[in-house]
Amino acid sequence: MNSESTQPNSSDIAVRLDSVTKQFGKFVAVNNVSLDVRNGEFMTFLGPSGCGKTTMLRMISGFESPTTGRVLLDGQDVTHAPPYKRDVNQVFQSYALFPHLTVWDNIAFGLRMKHIAESEIRPRVAQAVDMVALAGMEQRKPGQLSGGQRQRVALARAIVNKPRVLLLDEPLSALDAKLRHSMQIELKRLQQKVGITFIFVTHDQEEALTMSDRIAVINRGVIEQLGSVDEIYHRPQTAFVANFIGQANLLPATLIERGEQDSTLRIGDCLNVVVETRDLPLDTGRIMVSIRPEKVRIEKHQPDGPNVFQAKVVEELFKGATDQLVVVTDDGLRLTAVVANESAAEYAVHEGDRVYCQLHEDDIVVMPSDEPWGETETV
Repeated sequence: MNSESTQPNSSDIAVRLDSVTKQFGKFVAVNNVSLDVRNGEFMTFLGPSGCGKTTMLRMISGFESPTTGRVLLDGQDVTHAPPYKRDVNQVFQSYALFPHLTVWDNIAFGLRMKHIAESEIRPRVAQAVDMVALAGMEQRKPGQLSGGQRQRVALARAIVNKPRVLLLDEPLSALDAKLRHSMQIELKRLQQKVGITFIFVTHDQEEALTMSDRIAVINRGVIEQLGSVDEIYHRPQTAFVANFIGQANLLPATLIERGEQDSTLRIGDCLNVVVETRDLPLDTGRIMVSIRPEKVRIEKHQPDGPNVFQAKVVEELFKGATDQLVVVTDDGLRLTAVVANESAAEYAVHEGDRVYCQLHEDDIVVMPSDEPWGETETV
């Protein structure tokens, strides 16, 4: 698990999981997890089905209690407090709207249950309606709305209560791809506007990268890595993270020579590359490298600099703005590359071409190889 070097002050922490474990019988769903979520940030729990991310969310909301460990909200221990005594609201995948109530009444429902005066409810609901761009639809019922509009009603109903923390359990997964993308942008904009701490659960890597301030990548009930979007994508600390977040060339490697500034690795059985020594793990007995496909530079003519080798394009997949290529060296090393789709013959690369490949040393991420990195399904 990643531990960040800069620790926030306790007053900046909205949610803290303190050595939390959750067991269901003999099955350990969450295993000794500690995590701080900062005030006002968009935190995402990302991982495959069954990894424990929703269980973590339910322990924060109060729908589950940890077997051991503590849950703190704004520094207060709420480990055994019921959901209604926690200053959090949750948005579910199913929206959970009342079909017989209008948009206005759905949003106002929670406030009325708290016996807040109608004179206060009206401006708060109006503000929430405006925030989620539903003005003019207040008297419609859920059956008269699109999926995206129903999702915005669910968000408004949660936001109108002014919770310190908003929990979102895969709320966009039922939407079609185009609407889902637009809702990702809207959700991030809304979070920045209202300033509420968001904790978002998803298995969708692109969704996490689009919206998050930080991502906790979860596997088998533990946090494999916690960091910013840039750190998670460009500097994965484990092969699982590299393999789960986007595409990656994951290849075994051997340390050939360690220098003060630069070191030499052998990738596979044949390719020697130079990397920065500071990026090497302390234990280099068993290592592997991760190289993002878009970081494999493909040229028709030999470029200057280190880490250049020849290969043949054996597969070409058209992806619109980009082409996905599979290249194989004369020694059999296989790499996937993503390049811009060039119309000019001078730059275009096609299946059967011999090309030059170049790897920048900053784009070769070295990591231990003693975990089952190829597995993306968890129990």
